Amino acid sequence: MGGHEAPGRNRVLILAGVIVAVLLIGALITHTASNPPTGSAASETEAAAPTRPVAPGTPVPAGEAAGMPVGFAPGEHGAIVAAVAYATAPQRWLYFTDEEIRAAIDQIATPAAAPRLADDIVAEVAIAREQLGAASGRVWWLVRPLAWEVEFHDDNEARVSVWVVTVLSAAEVAAPQSEWMTVTLDLAWVDGDWRVDAVRDAPGPTPIIGPKDRPWDAEPFDEALSGFTRMDGEPVQ
Repeated sequence: MGGHEAPGRNRVLILAGVIVAVLLIGALITHTASNPPTGSAASETEAAAPTRPVAPGTPVPAGEAAGMPVGFAPGEHGAIVAAVAYATAPQRWLYFTDEEIRAAIDQIATPAAAPRLADDIVAEVAIAREQLGAASGRVWWLVRPLAWEVEFHDDNEARVSVWVVTVLSAAEVAAPQSEWMTVTLDLAWVDGDWRVDAVRDAPGPTPIIGPKDRPWDAEPFDEALSGFTRMDGEPVQ
């Protein structure tokens, strides 16, 4: 690109970074006490015991409520599936109304965490909606899990970290970009389901782009994906 285009592009990148921070950090930052689960003082032998990889697709949640998966199985398997689902919940926030966000949070958070979490997410998503509403074309907003680690679990509590990538592109608002984060969730077994009690996120690990890759602008990015269907089947809006 010519030098005269750089300032405008930089403004778009800065704005996009703000939007990603608003949606992802706002949805996945700690809003409640983030002390380790009470069982985290387990013996070193138990902590060092190898965890067998578990496909996050099995067992599946029993159903859905307020647009969120619910009814996770007890134990480590269920905690993994719940953590992956909750770590990627920002995928849905952008397309939910304020009332739908509050209803969803009530389904996935503990009673102590839900009110403040819902207030903060509603406020932050409103800002993002306003910014992205200025886009002249479709908005690509994807939040995808890549890997997980179980740090601790027992019958009542679990701590699971999920490596997540977020992709955002919106013509005239956000240049195509990705953000890589590790989201750590403290889960509590409440009323027969795994619920979020606290969440933290940290940047990375972040790979560099491939040697044959190049930066894209939002319009050609969207045009190149014309006719593509998202893996979750949701339409691109």
